[in-house]
Formats: sequence, C-alpha cells, structure tokens
Amino acid sequence: MIERSGIASRKGLYIGLAAACVFLIFAAFNGIRYIPPAGAPFADTVNQDQLMDTVLKTGQLKSEEVLYGRLLSDYVRKETPRYTGEEIEERSAPFLQMSQDAHVSEIDGVTSAMTEGENGWLEWEVDIPETALYQIQVQYQMLPGGRMGAERSLLIDGKRPFAEAARFLFPRMWQDNANVRLDDQGNEIRPEPIELREWREMTLQHPEGFYKRPFLFLLEQGKHTIRLTDIREPMAVSRISLTKPVEPRAYTEVESEYVRLGFANATAEMLTFQSEHPKEKSELSLWAEWTDDPRAEPKAVENIRYNAFGGERWKRGGQSAAWEIEVPEDGLYTLGFRYTTMVLNSASRRDILIDGRVPFAEMEEYAFPFVRGWHTEPLQDGAGKPFHFYLTKGKHTITLVSKVGPLRSPAVRTDEMASELNLIARQVIQITASSKDAEGKVTSDRNQDWNLERNIPDLSERLQRIRSALAGIEDEILAANGGARPSYLSTYASMAHLLDGMIRDTEKIPYRLNELGNLTGELNRAAIAMQEQPLMLDYLAVGAADAQFPQSTSSYLDLLVASGQRFWSSFSSNTSQVGKVYSEGNLQEKPVLNIWVARGREWAALTKNLIDEDFTPKTGIEVNVNTVPGDSEHLLLLAYTAGEAPDIAFGVSSQTPVDFAARNALLDLSSFADTKAVTDQFVAESLIPYRYAGGLWALPETQDFQMLFYRTDMFDSFGWKTPDTWEDVYQMLPLLQEQGLEFYYPSGVGGFAPFLFQRGGDFYASDQTRSKLDSPEAFTAFKEWTALSTNYKLPLKADFFQRFRLGEMPVGVGNYEFYVRLKTSAPELNGSWAMIPLPGMRSSDGEVDRSIGGAGQTAVILKTTKHPDAAWALLKWWLSEETQTRYGLEVEGLLGAGSRWNTANVRALQRMPWTKPEIEAILEQWSWFKEQPVVMGGYYTSRHLQNAWNKVVLNGDNPRTALEDAIKEIDKEILRKREEFNIKPTDTSSGGVEEGGGDS
Repeated sequence: MIERSGIASRKGLYIGLAAACVFLIFAAFNGIRYIPPAGAPFADTVNQDQLMDTVLKTGQLKSEEVLYGRLLSDYVRKETPRYTGEEIEERSAPFLQMSQDAHVSEIDGVTSAMTEGENGWLEWEVDIPETALYQIQVQYQMLPGGRMGAERSLLIDGKRPFAEAARFLFPRMWQDNANVRLDDQGNEIRPEPIELREWREMTLQHPEGFYKRPFLFLLEQGKHTIRLTDIREPMAVSRISLTKPVEPRAYTEVESEYVRLGFANATAEMLTFQSEHPKEKSELSLWAEWTDDPRAEPKAVENIRYNAFGGERWKRGGQSAAWEIEVPEDGLYTLGFRYTTMVLNSASRRDILIDGRVPFAEMEEYAFPFVRGWHTEPLQDGAGKPFHFYLTKGKHTITLVSKVGPLRSPAVRTDEMASELNLIARQVIQITASSKDAEGKVTSDRNQDWNLERNIPDLSERLQRIRSALAGIEDEILAANGGARPSYLSTYASMAHLLDGMIRDTEKIPYRLNELGNLTGELNRAAIAMQEQPLMLDYLAVGAADAQFPQSTSSYLDLLVASGQRFWSSFSSNTSQVGKVYSEGNLQEKPVLNIWVARGREWAALTKNLIDEDFTPKTGIEVNVNTVPGDSEHLLLLAYTAGEAPDIAFGVSSQTPVDFAARNALLDLSSFADTKAVTDQFVAESLIPYRYAGGLWALPETQDFQMLFYRTDMFDSFGWKTPDTWEDVYQMLPLLQEQGLEFYYPSGVGGFAPFLFQRGGDFYASDQTRSKLDSPEAFTAFKEWTALSTNYKLPLKADFFQRFRLGEMPVGVGNYEFYVRLKTSAPELNGSWAMIPLPGMRSSDGEVDRSIGGAGQTAVILKTTKHPDAAWALLKWWLSEETQTRYGLEVEGLLGAGSRWNTANVRALQRMPWTKPEIEAILEQWSWFKEQPVVMGGYYTSRHLQNAWNKVVLNGDNPRTALEDAIKEIDKEILRKREEFNIKPTDTSSGGVEEGGGDS
C-alpha cells in the first residue's frame, strides 16, 4: 500500500513537471511573439497660445519685456479686433531707410535689399488702415554665407513689441543628394546636402516652435516703422506684408464640407513613401538615420542603410522637414506614419501641413503618443477615429514642424518658479549670513532664531503661490502626455514635498537650502526637457479612407532573429573599414597605405572620400581607411607590438606621441627636407608637446582654445564692463555676488597653466630634468589659482552650459566644446552672448599677457611603415590649408554647426564659417598660445598638482608646503623615467628637444 502510494506520488510529480514544461514552452513561444502595444491616442483639452500670469512678484521678472503669450492673453481679455482686410504690402525698393552696409540688388528678377548679417538693418514705413491685430510676412532668400539660417530682431516704432521679437529665424533649406552610394562593404555612404536657394515667404513666428500660431502684432491706425536688424547670416528681403490672421477650421467643419461637396473615398491601395531623404529640411543636422529594426524599410539588419529620419536630432521646436507624395486619384485618404518616440512616456508634437497649409485645427501640434518600438498608425482623434484628408490626383507635399505644444505654459512657469526659488534662497542667505564652502554647500548656524517671516514679510505667501502653481503644472504635464508620466515629473513631486515642509516651518528653510538648490536645478532641467520632443520616422503611409494600416511592429522573435543575423554576419564583415578597400601589393612604385582614424564613421568616410577624389588621383598612392574608437591609443600600441600597426594614425591625443617616440614606435617627421614648410602652417608653440630627443613626432590636426564667454544682454542690463585682466575679474566678483550670480572657472589642473604662463613661469627646467614649479612665479601662480576657491569662493564644479543658459553664471571660461554647445543647443541665446580673449596679467610695459595652451588631436606616422615617403606625402596633403578647409566645410555641411572642425592650420581656420568678431577673438587668443612640453614621467605633474590643490582647498593646508610636497614627488618620477629610458640631460630651451632615448 505504501509502495503503491509512492508510485502514485512520483507519477503526479512527473505529470506536474511535464505540465509546467509545456506551460513554460507555451509562454516562451507566445512571449517572443509579443508585440508592444500601439500608442494610445488622446486629444488636448485647451491648447492655446495664451500664458497664465507669472508666479513671480512684480519687479522680480528676469526681463521687463512682456512675453508674447501674456500679451496675447491681454488681447483676448480686451477682445482686440483682428484685421480682416486685404494684404498690405511694402516692397524693399524704394523703402524708408537702410544701414550703410546694406544695398539694393536684383536676384532672380526680384529687386531686394541685402544685409550681411552682422551690423545691418532694413526699415520700412507702413500705413495702417485700422487699429487691429496683424500678422507680418517676409519674403526672403538666403545669401551665400555660413551653413545656418539667418536671424533678425524686430522693432516697431523703435521698440520691441514683446520679448520674443528679439530673435526671428529665417531658415536655410536643404535637400539630400538622393543618389544612394555603397562602399565595398555594402554600407551606404551618407549623401551630401544641397542648399535650396530660392525665394520663400515666412510669417513671423517663434523660432523654437514655442507657440501654436504665428505672432500677432497690435498696430494702431496711422503710419509706423518696422525695422529688421541683423543678428547673423546674410539675407535678401524683397518685401514685407501685413496680413489678416489665419486660423484653421475644426475637423468637424471640414468633414461636413467633404459631405456637402460630395467627396468620395479613394479606392487606392496603401502607398508608402520613404522618409530618409525629405524633399527639404530646415537644418543640416536633420539627416537620414540608420535603424536595424527588422521591419524597417529598407531592411538594414546586417549593413548600414540610411532608412529612417529624425531621432534625437529632430527634437527642438521649429525644425521642419517636408516629403513629396503622389496619389493616383481624387478622393478622401487617411495619412499615417511608421514612427517611434525616443523619450519614455513623452509624446512628440508636430504641426502637419499639406501643400504648405494646416488642413484643419487638429493638425496643429498633433501629438504622436509615446510608443515602445516602431508602430504604423494613422493620424487620428482622441477616440481613435482616423482623420480623412481630401487629396487631388498627383503630387502633394507633407510637412512636419516640431512644436512644444501645450507644455509651453508649464515650461514658462517652471522656469519662473525656479527663478523665484533662487531669489528666496539668496534672500535667506543674506539674512542668515550663511557660509558657502568650496564645494558650494551652504551651512547655516543652527543655534539662531532667524524670524524669517518678519525679515521677509511675504515669504509664506510666495511659497504658497509656488506650491499651488506646482500642483497645476503637474496636471498639465500629465494631460499633455496622454496621462503618461515623464521621468522629469518626479522632480515636481520632490519639490512639492520640500515646499510643504518649508511652509509648515519657515525657520527650517536655512537648513534645507542645499536640497532646495539641487531641486531648483532639476526644475530648470525639467523646463528644458519638456521642450525637447524627438521623433523618428521610417515611412509615410497613405491609403483609402477605410484602409487598414499594416502591422509593422517587430515582435521579440523578430528582434531575436535579427540579433542572430547580425552575430553571424560579424564573422564575415569588417565594420571598421570605410569606403573602397585596396589590396596591398609588393610594388614600391604603387604603395597602399593603411590609416586609422579615431573619429566617428561619418568623419572617417569624409576623409576617405577626399583621399579618393583628390590625393590618390594626384599621387597614385592608394589608401585604406579604418575607424577606431576615440582615446584608443592602447589599441595602437598593441597593434604596433603585434606587427599590425597602420602606416598613419589620425585623431591621436596630444600626450601620446612622445610616449610612443620614447618606445621607438614613431617616425621622426623632422627627418624630411620640407618639414619647416609644413610646420609654418601652425602656431609655433603648438608643436612643443610633440618634440622629443631632437625630433618632431607628430603634427597637430586640431587645436582647442580657452576663451571668456559672457552674456551680453545681462552685462548691458547691469552696466558691467567685460574684464580684461584677472584684477578686473576679482573686482567684478562682488558685483556678481550681489545679484546671486557666479563666475565660472573650469576645475582641474588645466586651470593652473594660465596663471603660471602669464607670470612668465614654466612647468619644467630648460633641460627637462626636473620640475620648475619651485620658482617664485610658480608659487605665486599656485596661490592665485587656489585662491579662486578659498578666497573668492568660485564653485568647484558646475554645469556651466546650463547655468550660463539660465543666466546664473553670466560669465566664465569655456573652450571650443562650450562654443559648439551654445551654437547648437541654446539657439534662444543667439545675439545675447559673445566670446573674447581670456583675462590676463598686465606687464610692466602695459601689455596684457593672455598666455594659455589648448590640447588637440594629432597625426603620426608609425615607424613600421614600409612607405615613409608616401605616408609623409599623405600627411602633408591632409594638413594643408586647402584640404583642411575643404574637410572642415564638408564636415560642417554634412553634420551641421555642431561639428565645426577646429583645425590647427591657421589659414584654414580663418576660412571656416566663423563670424568676424569670433575669428578675431580666436586669433588674438592664439597669438598668446603656449603649451607645456611632454616629458617622461610628466604625468606625475598633473597628478600631484591636483593633490596639492586638494590639500589647500579641501583641507586648508599651507600652499607652499603643499606645492613643495608635490614638487618632490614630480622630480622623483621624472628622474626614475629618465633612468628607465636612458635619457641624457641637455639644454632644451629652444623647443623641448632631448637627446638619448631607447626601447623600453
């Protein structure tokens, strides 16, 4: 009986295990077939351009100028009439006035006025028939210049009508060369862009798509002057027009008209139109993208095919792209897109225009709901019912313009709340005399009663007002995203919790200032994040009104199969090779060079194209190009030791050449007869880091620069003068601190070099056998450097870009990367900032010494090359003025202003699309360029200088003691390395040359 029971028990166990296995197999099979759900459509409740009143007190706003959205609210309240008459046109010739550098000419048979984009202006006189709200339209054509759109400001009767009139954008339009070219590996070569230069009409509107509709201007009956003033880029204007405001009808009205006119449903099959190469686009940085999604069209799982458009580059308001479609018959159609969103739980807003106009109101700021993966969905209302569009037979243009949408109001109020909270924090600090340490942490005395509500009478009221606004903003953000919660929404919950505690007991505020500061910074970032709404498209789909859109979302099984395909193909393809690949022959008269380029694939592809188009036809030397990751010098050394090194390497860091030269791994470039003719193209001091043992081991490709950046609008507002010397900076710091503002100076050892060089000091003795930081100049420089934090309380770390953008750090030291970020990621600041040479030390003769270095990337020839003369020929060609100019312009033309090539070739640099003030400032700073040599063991210099700085700033040690301890360690390491590499001392005062050396 017991045995029979045990058998039954085991049998039940086996049956259970089998059932579990079947269930797991079934679940796994269905799991890998799982398809992420489509986005839930939703409709906005109220979505107008009016903005709510500010949460700030009167007089505490950042600017006295009124925001357009609040001015519009006032117009609505007062029921200001809108103009309904005929268009009022004013041509550019004859017109009232223009600046001296402006001139009148004829373009394509049209008479126009032209300005160069820097100091020009055009002004018209208009006669207004009635007091009303008007829209202003400008007919313009871009002129040859940089690769960016033109920007102008607007004055009416000598005054700005509202804050946003400080900047309007007239975009350059571009088109890709749609001829698909593949390299030898079957990867698509990115097409070059073509500028579409033609007359265009633009109604003045917000350049970042902040508002739903173009601006309305209130003009009273009578004569007025309208002036357009240059900010950047040359442009021709043929006329301006004042027109009646246009408001699209609601879809219900349009649908009723379809019925009244008897429009029938089209019978055409579903048509798809690829998105990767639009008919036109408003920025160079909007380009075709590659997705390896297995259901993308065309499919590109194993090779690179540019099969999508947009993504992270298409996220700022105002960016537009247009596609051409063709339908076979008149009728009602549905329109859809295969798309994916890029930010978790955030919808992406786009205006959708057909043949240049919005077909009905629901196509303004249409919400593409958040989806996981790719989905093909029709444009539909909040109930999921597709919209119908009447299209005539033939070609039509579909345009998508990125917009901020209903989040405009939360963005403005969030920014203002952050400003108000910063003001409250500053007032509390002033009352409590709280101290701030070197890391920016605020400390308040806990043994005091502050009576904050007596000293700041309206404190509770202001906190309550911010708390109430916070709750409303959270609801608006949820509504604008269809109920989904974006990640930045958690900041509002944290701030609400903090404010609740501060309101309950205002005396605790001084002890929560650090938390308040952190969350206020997060609010600023949230205000920016909600305005960035990326969207990527695969194709446009057009079908009959009752058509079913295809299921195009990849399942987990699809993705698993695609991963297997990619893995399998990795064994037979070399993804690092770019372009045509030449086989290496044994004939010396026809060498084949191999080069490594430590940059992105697009950069390497442009290098390869230039070589194949120019260098190889002229010299007969064939070149293979391979991409490698940046900062991968260790791979180069491994390849060298394995006998697999390339002939040449581009993009090598400035610290590497001497290190490789000491190991006998590089070719001495000074051994060629025409070296001097090549080096004369660069700033002489820039070659110092590449000299060693009597040789020159690299040449600079790029060269960084440190400049002083400042907010011109804030300096003008406060009446500040730009600092010319460090003494000027020190005198300016109290003025900044009075306003709760700060000066930025970059952290790290690089900040020591300007103080050392400008006082005439050096890092090393002339024979490079020891540190020279024991000199009086070096000690004084070290004290001044550390005093920035100990005495002047400059922050140790800060997000200079964001705080400069917000006006919290209106002045500071930045480099080339900072310049690029301002140009590309802060368009709202265009015309409101400038860069000038670095502050310096005034010498006895009155001259200001601005000496500072600037690291860059270099090009080297490996010693193992079998073709040294051919490699030198390629290097000379690559670093020449003509090649560097062409490469720089093509890189920026393909990738946009964010990829401007900061070439080290001085003449080529001047041919890049800088503005005149920018290039003059850079060249002035370069005239003071000075770099430290790279010595064996020199890595201890930066390490122990940082240690010395930490001891003084963080621990309060004596500066002299800390520096002397550092010098001892630096000298010991230099001596050890010199002995290891058998380096003999010699005078190197004429350019950092040493004798000796050997293999490691």
